[in-house]
Amino acid sequence: MPIVQFTRFKTDKSDEMAKIVRRAKTIFEKDGAEFLRLSSFHSGHWAGELLVTTRYSSWEVYGKVQEAVAKDPEFAQGRNIAVSIDL
Repeated sequence: MPIVQFTRFKTDKSDEMAKIVRRAKTIFEKDGAEFLRLSSFHSGHWAGELLVTTRYSSWEVYGKVQEAVAKDPEFAQGRNIAVSIDL
């Protein structure tokens, strides 16, 4: 069952944030994440904010990646978790 993690950022330094996320992408994917993507909200309540979406193939892989990332204080952030429901 895939696990998808969303992290929303409010910043006026989008270019700096993109550089940080680019480095994070390398670390997260190296440790087992299927992908890490950066998006920008263009409408609605969060317009102008950034969204990082990370997908993991299982809870086991999620745990492995989180453990590896937790050792790097540069990437300590609050996160929400969404679990895919098979339909």
